[in-house]
Amino acid sequence: MRDVNKAFGAAVSEARRKLGLTQVGLAEELGKTDRSISDMENGKATPKLDTVALFARRLGISVDAVIHDTPKGDVPFCVKQFFAGMSGEKAAEYIQLCKAAQKIRKDK
Repeated sequence: MRDVNKAFGAAVSEARRKLGLTQVGLAEELGKTDRSISDMENGKATPKLDTVALFARRLGISVDAVIHDTPKGDVPFCVKQFFAGMSGEKAAEYIQLCKAAQKIRKDK
């Protein structure tokens, strides 16, 4: 089983960098210290649930995607829930949108 603290920390680090935020800037914005951000990103801290929620909301992180251990080749839990009860036709529309978005990202 993977280390959830390290997985969450890696997700925080990646999301923060994509948003162009520094550890200091994010810390100031969320009322934390840059040291606490560093410890979290390196998997050295075990943040409280309210802290996880705060970071997830600010950085757009899906906590579900981070903490669920999905075997390689399996469909993530959050995806299964998204499509649950959806008609095959509607699901196919969403899949086409995802494929189109992926192609656009690759073309850039």
